[in-house]
Amino acid sequence: MNRAWLLASLLSLLGTVSCAPGSPTGESERSEGDVEALTLDVTVLPITKPSSPSGITVITKKADFVAFFGQQPPAGLNFNQSWVVHYSMGIQNTGGWHADVASIDRVGSGASAKLVVHAQETSPGPNCPVTQSLTNPQVTVKIPKQKKGIPVETIYSSIVTDCGTVQNWCATALCGPDERCDEFQDACVDDRFCIRAKCANGYVCDEDANACVGRPCDPDDSNSCPSGFQCSNHIQCITTPCPADFRCEPAPEVTCDDIGWVGVCQGPTLKYCDGDAMTVVDCAPGQCDYVDSAAYYDCVP
Repeated sequence: MNRAWLLASLLSLLGTVSCAPGSPTGESERSEGDVEALTLDVTVLPITKPSSPSGITVITKKADFVAFFGQQPPAGLNFNQSWVVHYSMGIQNTGGWHADVASIDRVGSGASAKLVVHAQETSPGPNCPVTQSLTNPQVTVKIPKQKKGIPVETIYSSIVTDCGTVQNWCATALCGPDERCDEFQDACVDDRFCIRAKCANGYVCDEDANACVGRPCDPDDSNSCPSGFQCSNHIQCITTPCPADFRCEPAPEVTCDDIGWVGVCQGPTLKYCDGDAMTVVDCAPGQCDYVDSAAYYDCVP
């Protein structure tokens, strides 16, 4: 971008569910108002939905069942007495995954009642043998019919299958000071911070500090820091000579009152203003610089 050309250019220009009125709640021995919390009877049905997306679906009538599963309800499923709850984990890249409805509770009573679905997913641990094919873990269950319009809440939990060759291997393992015991691998693994950390652009990992810090840079090279950073000596010295420890640090926020049309280079990033409107440009490597003849900062080819 050429600032002079730009200057010339600027100058020229959960739905509702339905059931029969007065229908039973499904627990004949206990009415809904008798208790504040009740675990419902859950029966697994051998029904799946092809390519089912992840989530919970509550089905309260036959027509919705046919539309969702693409088949008729199995014998014995009567929507005058039962509802259907379907839980899918979506498409997974391997086998070894399992979806389950651990329980379904009716919490509260009367107008404050709600259904709480406890959905549980099981995933394979690192050493577990799995099929290398797409799978669609899901489960369909039947519960007693509930009161019309009752809200549904889902609580998710997860379990990782331990496929270590020795159960509770870490109970007797002696790992080194920079290691941790991994039960899934039956091994002591490197636990140094920088092995596990992934630092963002402009930062490097410092094992001594257990942190990501600004990466070293050259103050004479505008390309040594990424966009949005500037090269600065972050050490405040009280003696001389001062260590020349220059690192990339987030460039400070500047306003149009600070930089005006003259602008500023923050690493390879050029910022300048036309009135109160700030323009931000990422220059090519090494091209953001002060132009003496024009008395402003620009991307210099």
